[in-house]
Amino acid sequence: MEKTMSEDQKNGEEEQNKAMIRQYFELHSQKDLQKIEKLWPPNHRFYFSGMPPMDWNGHKQFLTALFNAFPDIHFTIEDILAEGNKVAFRLAVTGTHKGEFQGIPPTGKKISFGGTGIGTIIDGKLEENRAHADIMGLMQQLGAIPPAPANAD
Repeated sequence: MEKTMSEDQKNGEEEQNKAMIRQYFELHSQKDLQKIEKLWPPNHRFYFSGMPPMDWNGHKQFLTALFNAFPDIHFTIEDILAEGNKVAFRLAVTGTHKGEFQGIPPTGKKISFGGTGIGTIIDGKLEENRAHADIMGLMQQLGAIPPAPANAD
């Protein structure tokens, strides 16, 4: 069966949305807030596990604090899927703790944790981002909480 024009258009939109998310996290790795902001509409909302919802300004403050705490932070997209205007992604995040983070003074420790999210893209902009990350693992790496006990086999 031959694809209809609407299926082709849908696939094209989904590929554009995935490309936008790839660009978005590349800009995170570059810590380029000016270009990141251009990908947010005025009504942008950010939801991050364990935190209250953030508007455009709140998300900017969140990223500024993150980039200051981990100046070499790098985001790698490990998986990405799109369905219509939604894009789901799985990330690997690495960096070095060189600035205060959540009240924890710099440790100089290398960190590595995973995260997932679902973005809603409207007219080429990230209107909503719902993200979750392994903050427990990050806090253990920073020494803020004890590591998980080893499995007794």
